[in-house]
Amino acid sequence: MIFMLQRITPQVRTRPQVFALCGVTLALILSYWWAREFVPVQLTSLWGAYLVAPAGWLLPAAVAVVALRALPQENPLADSEVDRRTVFCIAALVGLFLVALQIVVGMLWDFGRPPFAHSPRWLLTNAVFAGVPLVAIELSRTALLRAGRRYGLTLSLVVTSLGLAAIQFGVHQFMQDGLREQGQFWGSAFIPLAATGLLAGFFALYGGARAAILISAPLVMFTYWSPFHPVAAWPILALAGVAGPAMGLWIAEGLFEPEEESEPQGRFSLPGVSWVMTSILGLIIFWFSFGFLGYLPAFVPSHSMEPMIRQGDVVLTKDITADEVRVNDVVLYDGPGGRRVLHRVIEIRKDEDGARVFIFKGDNNNADDLFPVQDKQIRAKYLGRVPKLGWLPIKVNHGIQALR
Repeated sequence: MIFMLQRITPQVRTRPQVFALCGVTLALILSYWWAREFVPVQLTSLWGAYLVAPAGWLLPAAVAVVALRALPQENPLADSEVDRRTVFCIAALVGLFLVALQIVVGMLWDFGRPPFAHSPRWLLTNAVFAGVPLVAIELSRTALLRAGRRYGLTLSLVVTSLGLAAIQFGVHQFMQDGLREQGQFWGSAFIPLAATGLLAGFFALYGGARAAILISAPLVMFTYWSPFHPVAAWPILALAGVAGPAMGLWIAEGLFEPEEESEPQGRFSLPGVSWVMTSILGLIIFWFSFGFLGYLPAFVPSHSMEPMIRQGDVVLTKDITADEVRVNDVVLYDGPGGRRVLHRVIEIRKDEDGARVFIFKGDNNNADDLFPVQDKQIRAKYLGRVPKLGWLPIKVNHGIQALR
């Protein structure tokens, strides 16, 4: 993919490109403020949210259309046997493939009813509610990519995909409390949307905004119009949401790359394989980081378990049940206020009600932990450590606390 993008990257700066970047970006910011900040406060009616707020996206759509007319258009298909009509057909098929992947997830796990009404009036309302922002975003994506060529299209693709994904969520969604809540948002919502945007941007380079819309529209229509949605654990939905666009990139790159250039640039012959493997591997690492594979890494911010475990170490723990805990085990448990504690079990006994409780103590502490630990608080057992790897998150956390 990098090779393909380099072939269509001019190095000349033009005034229309600068105006397009600034104008489209400003219009997107204003439409975001209108839809997310102004309308919800000033117009609390249902029609305000479903009709007036989406109308704000007409501004970046109009600015993007003007920018696209002013910007010079490259023809990346000049050396390829693929024409523009073929690009549209491939884009439509890839968009339907993304929907089919969601249906496969539902068939393997389960289906549930979506939270959207399906009467004719609401089908039309949802079409406006979702369709206007969709068209505006894809027009803006195409304009930004065409204007950002002077910075390099690979960089423009990534930055544009992340930026346009970000403006489709409210600020509160980025500020949710709780590590697991943040993980669910980033894994099942933001990252798949950014991955789909990356795929749409790739097609926008070859077929313009219409090709990008053909990528994004089927998933949006499925979300708002389908009477059933796949129901599965969010890591499964996240994997489908990332692997689908990665496979779409792989397919598109193989179709668009000219055969005569594959010989001298052999190491770029199937760049999509690396996208697929990187995406899936990254998601597996993401799952691992949040404990969805049964193992959970955690950094140690205190001296309470020295000398066995030192401050700044990263420890690896494995999920266990309360029945598996034995005296002298080092165990991770949920402490007061949602804080997780890694200490040693020094006693297992019954409380006044006859329920089993665990008494913990840090090896470097002079006293037992303040509160007995119940079965439901037990999380994982200590397996090993990596020295000093956790100093970076500790320093970042201290910096954040100082800013507050």
